[in-house]
Amino acid sequence: KVFGLPFLDTYWQTETGSMMISNYPGMKIKPGSMGKAFPGITATVVDLKTFEPITKAGIVGLIAIKPGWPSMFRTYWNNVETYRSKFKNGWYISGDRASIDEEGYFWFVGRDDDVINTAGHLVGPFEIESALLEHPAVAESAVVGKPDPVNMEVVKAFIALKPGYEASKDLDLDIMNFVRKKLSALAMPQEIEFVRSLPKTRSGKIMRRVLRAKEWGEEIGDTSTLEND
Repeated sequence: KVFGLPFLDTYWQTETGSMMISNYPGMKIKPGSMGKAFPGITATVVDLKTFEPITKAGIVGLIAIKPGWPSMFRTYWNNVETYRSKFKNGWYISGDRASIDEEGYFWFVGRDDDVINTAGHLVGPFEIESALLEHPAVAESAVVGKPDPVNMEVVKAFIALKPGYEASKDLDLDIMNFVRKKLSALAMPQEIEFVRSLPKTRSGKIMRRVLRAKEWGEEIGDTSTLEND
């Protein structure tokens, strides 16, 4: 609003070294989409098991990029085997899930290890978090899968509230129903935990794995990049 400019979503990783998918000038913008493969980049989504390109629109797979772009990473420090494991069937496998619509636009779902399997349905935390942020009381949110004996996993949301709002059962239910109406019953959090703040890296990225480890009783792992460790 201040600058009178639109938000243009993009996609890249440390490993890619530059943007691979983008909304660039002259394109029709679809809010929520990462856009299309950047000129000169060949990108697609591949099957989770066969790593073959998915040709049907709307099917979730792993973002894959044809190797050879100028900024491509060349190895992982002292970990050549992990580096080699990132390449399957002539593609660099990103570890991020997305789908491609009928017009070739990419839609982000989440990190492969962040996706929640609830009653056999794969739910991406990204779209749930995006919906939560549209609720007037929500300042920040993070969504993870919580173990469940019936559904394998259920959606749990960690929420930091905006000033002027206080945690309550009524607000809890209101936020749940807000997500259900915007997305679906499957995407609705089954549990909400209100927190003062969320674990972040020093660059401001929310560390879902820290929250997930807490729910699963697992080791948190490396926290060297944690903002408040």
